[in-house]
Amino acid sequence: MDIIINLLLDLLSFVWGITKVIFPLMIIMEIFKDLKIIDKISKAIKPVTNFFTISENSGISLLVGIVFGLLFGAGTIIQSTKDYNLDKRSVFLICMFLSLCHAVIEDTFIFAAIGANLFIVLGSRVFAGLLTVLILSRVIKQDNDLSNNTEIEIH
Repeated sequence: MDIIINLLLDLLSFVWGITKVIFPLMIIMEIFKDLKIIDKISKAIKPVTNFFTISENSGISLLVGIVFGLLFGAGTIIQSTKDYNLDKRSVFLICMFLSLCHAVIEDTFIFAAIGANLFIVLGSRVFAGLLTVLILSRVIKQDNDLSNNTEIEIH
């Protein structure tokens, strides 16, 4: 019985830890949206979103995930999907990129602290992410009428 109680307490602690991160992030996203900061950031990274053929409004999620990691990236993906009705294709491609290339600043310095070469670690992660998403963005058909209720068509 103690194992179950400890498991439930650990689970509640985990959920509380995520809530402490996601809730303030969503508040900040709303403030940034009201101040039109997200629009300015989206326009600034438009060449990247165009290269990957993803929604312009998904760029902020990509940027946050690259810099701050998967947890923050996931929070902004959720919020952006609600606010901007991101299509499944864009969300999928962002998730694929962030699965390979997230928290690049923090992780790179952690690996450097244990003796890894900064340029090799960062370069290989960015290259793997870019190549994977570039290939997937060309394979997964982009449909101008793609909505959240349609399936992704793969060729």
